[in-house]
Amino acid sequence: MGFGIEITGNDSGGDFIVQDTDLNMINYQITASGAASSVSTSSVSGARLFINGNYSGAQGHPIGVQIESGSYKFKKITFSGSVGQHLTNVSATDQTVNYIILKKMSSISNSGGNYGIQLFTSSGTVAFDSRRILTNDSFVMLESAAPRSVSGQNGQISIYGDYYMDVDGLFTLITPGLSEATVAACTWNGSGQAAGRLRYLSFFSSHELSSTDYFSNHNTLLLGQDR
Repeated sequence: MGFGIEITGNDSGGDFIVQDTDLNMINYQITASGAASSVSTSSVSGARLFINGNYSGAQGHPIGVQIESGSYKFKKITFSGSVGQHLTNVSATDQTVNYIILKKMSSISNSGGNYGIQLFTSSGTVAFDSRRILTNDSFVMLESAAPRSVSGQNGQISIYGDYYMDVDGLFTLITPGLSEATVAACTWNGSGQAAGRLRYLSFFSSHELSSTDYFSNHNTLLLGQDR
């Protein structure tokens, strides 16, 4: 069963929730959030990066991630052809999305004085420390999809369109000269709750072989939401 303490209240900064972790897991806290087409890898060092594609120009399109020049680049994937068949003319363009950076509470430096409240897991690790809160928002992990559990042919990841996805499940590698493309992307089809709000597209397209192979997710797809 869960254990610990939850505090819900209101101050001049707005509503807030303080909650330790359920099932003795380390609590992740939001250290940065916003909208951008890239985030530096240095800002994500020792942290986790989540994105949500319900943004102008991104919604309804597969969104992948490419690491280059010291940054996570968020990419809108376009192609010719129908999913499930051979895809050609695969390209990726920079796309602004919503992002959230999370760090374990135990790895965030104290930003306040020597006062406040601390919570520890049963192993003695810091699960919560009020001096380490950098924003008024918190983040909760809500769903996950185990490896090979979601079809790469636009398989449904979730019915909740406002969820953020961990970028570890997304990637983009396109070689124009060889006309080859390897993509793992998520499509956000609007906000709210409805069938197919989040869908997964993962494929390898070869111009030389005139074929496209589709793959289920290799990594766990981790989903969450700010609150």
